[in-house]
Amino acid sequence: MNSAEAKSLNEHWLRGSGVTVNPALPKSEEPAVLTPRSAEKVATRAWVLSYVLGVGMGRSADEVLDHLRAVELLDFLTPRERNVLRKPKFSHSDRAWAACLTEAVHGCAWAMGLVETGPLEKCPPTLTSHFPHGSDPFPSIRAARLRNFDDIYLRADLNYRLHCSARQARFDGSRFPFPEACIQARRHAIDWIVGIPHDWDDMPLDT
Repeated sequence: MNSAEAKSLNEHWLRGSGVTVNPALPKSEEPAVLTPRSAEKVATRAWVLSYVLGVGMGRSADEVLDHLRAVELLDFLTPRERNVLRKPKFSHSDRAWAACLTEAVHGCAWAMGLVETGPLEKCPPTLTSHFPHGSDPFPSIRAARLRNFDDIYLRADLNYRLHCSARQARFDGSRFPFPEACIQARRHAIDWIVGIPHDWDDMPLDT
């Protein structure tokens, strides 16, 4: 699959779903310039995020750090995550940012074939069962597999177009069938997985 095919397929899907399409939105990066992350990296990222999102559920930095340390995932925090978890007190924006990480975990879980959620469907209640806290994460990390690259690439392009449509709806004051913040967090994860050449903290999410 190339970027033109992905654009055409996804614009057709968007129209069929009643989502406004911006035909001028550029194509995604070609697969040839991407270096997809490995299944182990994706699984590790999902496990780490599943703990960090605890900040959005009211947990303290010490709680989150202690839990990550106990399962030997502390070294896999990103610089931004470390900086947030060094704060003596979380702001409202810190909590809100962390709460949205559930959707990034969902993106990783979908890419690993653990959930079958559609692009505009809520996270299933079974999501957390794939990352049971307190258990050893490394057997599941080593066993992780990813979906076919074309499927992940197609979803990455779709998330990009959905994000653009959701943002435009916000500007227009019109309704959109799914929260923009959720689409953005899922896009963040899938873009990173498919191999957009940026670190997790620096993933560009322009539309």
